[in-house]
Amino acid sequence: MASTKYLSFNPSVADAVNLDECITEERPADAPMPLQHRWHVWEQIQREAAAADRAADYSQNTRDLASFDTVQTFWQLWAHIPQPSELLGHKRMIRQDSSGKSHVVDALMIFKEGIQPMWEDPQNCVGGHLEYRIVPFQTRAGQLDEYWNNLVLGLIGGTIEHGSHVTGIRLVDKLGQGRHPCIRIEVWVGKCDRTVQEKLAKDLEKCFATKLVRLAAAAQQQQQQQWVHNLHTLRLLTDGSIGTAPRGDWKSHSTR
Repeated sequence: MASTKYLSFNPSVADAVNLDECITEERPADAPMPLQHRWHVWEQIQREAAAADRAADYSQNTRDLASFDTVQTFWQLWAHIPQPSELLGHKRMIRQDSSGKSHVVDALMIFKEGIQPMWEDPQNCVGGHLEYRIVPFQTRAGQLDEYWNNLVLGLIGGTIEHGSHVTGIRLVDKLGQGRHPCIRIEVWVGKCDRTVQEKLAKDLEKCFATKLVRLAAAAQQQQQQQWVHNLHTLRLLTDGSIGTAPRGDWKSHSTR
């Protein structure tokens, strides 16, 4: 029986899909392939101490890294962003400021242009988020990456039904916390009723769990801008097989 393969871009993951074997199309045209929205990648550094003004402290520790609005620029950027599995084994994301001081990055975030990854943003304060806690010893490294990659590709490619309500997503490193270490994936949602929330939760479950079996081009580092050259048809690149999906819990922002 063949072992399960996962969509991971971490070369250290042994059970990752062999992307070279998934080439089914020739190299796409060099013309820019626009996405429906421009997206911004943010990082949040770990707070060193409790702050009296939590909102101000959060804002100061959150930085807009880069943006993308085409398939090509997405892959150029994605090649330099760590996969969730790279946080396993007591590893952390670190960056240095202009003074040379090192800071732990405890969250990566992808949000639509014009929306900040903060509860206080007008698009976020009236909604909430679905929270998925991934426990390392209960989840394979490749599976962890696949959850995150499926979500990112589905969201920016516009293939998640009811995904128009999503304002952004967060990958939060909580592996260093004492009692319940985990990787937390959050899907932030604007104003919507309970019916839409429930439908979106089901759509996300399908997105997390759907196995990719046919990809549009190679995804080696030097060719990443060619891979899945039309993200808008990502749903068509599967055979419908479904794996496991994490359980999500709804957290309201309006009660905070």
